[in-house]
Formats: sequence, C-alpha cells, structure tokens
Amino acid sequence: MNKALVVDPITTISRKERIVEAIRRAILSGKLRPGHRIVESQMAKQLGVGNTAVREALFELQSRGFVTRVANKGTFVTQLTVDDVEQIFCVRRNLEGLAAELLQGRMTPAILDRLQRCIDGMGPAAVLLDLESFCRLDVEFHTTIWHATGNRFLAAALETMVLPLFAFFNMTCPPDRETLLAGVQQHAELLRAVRDGRNVRECMERAVDYFHTEKLTLLFDIRNGGPGAAGRDVRTPALSG
Repeated sequence: MNKALVVDPITTISRKERIVEAIRRAILSGKLRPGHRIVESQMAKQLGVGNTAVREALFELQSRGFVTRVANKGTFVTQLTVDDVEQIFCVRRNLEGLAAELLQGRMTPAILDRLQRCIDGMGPAAVLLDLESFCRLDVEFHTTIWHATGNRFLAAALETMVLPLFAFFNMTCPPDRETLLAGVQQHAELLRAVRDGRNVRECMERAVDYFHTEKLTLLFDIRNGGPGAAGRDVRTPALSG
C-alpha cells in the first residue's frame, strides 16, 4: 500500500520559486509598474504554467509586500504613498541599525567577503547604468546583513518592508549614474565600519537617513515635474481592471 506524501515534491517547490522570482524580477526591473493589475490567466500564459501555480506565487509575493490583493478587484503591484514611504523609513532606520549592531557579534570572514563582493559588483554596474544588476547586488548586500544577525524575525520584518521599498523606487524613479556611484560609496563606508567594529549602528542609520533624503527628494522632484521628471512616466495607475 502506498503511503501518502506528507511533503510536496521538490520539483513543485522549485517551480513555484521560479515563478515567484520571475514576477519579482519583472517588478524590480519596472516591467510591472506600481498599481499594475496582474491577471493570473495572462501571467500564466506568459510563463507557460497553470493559473494555480501563478496564484500560489502571488500569495508568496503578497507576503513579501510586492503585490496587494484588493477584494473583488484583483492583485496589483504594490503602490506606496509618500506617507507609506516615510513610515517605512522610520521603522527601517531602527531595525537596520539593530541588525548592524547584532551582526558584530556574529561576523565571519565569509560574511565580510560576501559583502565586499556585492560592493565590487555594484561599482561596474553603476558605471554601466545596469540597474538590474545594481539592484540585485544592493538587495544581496542588505539581506546578507539581515540574515547574518541570526534573528529570523528581524530578517523577515526587514524583507517584508524594505524589499518592496527598493522595488517601488526602482519602478518610479530609477537613479542616474551619479546617484548609483554615491550609493556604492555609502555601502563601502558601511562595510569599513563593519570591518573595524566601530560605530556600526550609527553608520547604518546615517546611510538609511542619506537614502531617505535622496529618494524622497527625487520622488517629489519627479512628481512635481522638476528636472528629474524628463522622459519619465510617473502616473499612478488606478486600482481597476
């Protein structure tokens, strides 16, 4: 007599994660913009999978903050207001400062090497204006710190809040070369503090403050038709089909 399976086959798990990653990359690259309605049947056709697989992936992306489900309307790429951004930055500053502090007691050469490799890759990506590669390495830098703390609840909270924030800014106001290079410098300064074990929490909080000011300034500039607005479509799509 065959015993009932108590876990899903690995192939099913792998397929779900591949679908999640494909949609996440489309959001991070700006191919799916804030407020965009994701129609399960259309997405399933594009990916060559069933509707159920896409639905499961969207539930996972919802838990990570990338999409929002609206009753009787559907699933939409997360749209953040300026007030949302302000509140996220407030919490992010405190939680990432704590993460940097906790990291000090768990630092290893492997973690330092991984953080350095991220920065080494971010520099060329900035010069080439390769936003997708820069964003991937930026996310890897931060998530490495979060998970290296050993506190899975802290890491999960930061992923839920901060990753959609990264995605939102990449979709609405992608940075220029100068801004990306400044970001590389900020990350390098943070890594030096981590290596030295000196004022790490303060350095992380300063970095978050810097990006808070820079991103909000750019966002306001674009939405108000300032110099950064040229050639950019920053309309906020309505939550409708």
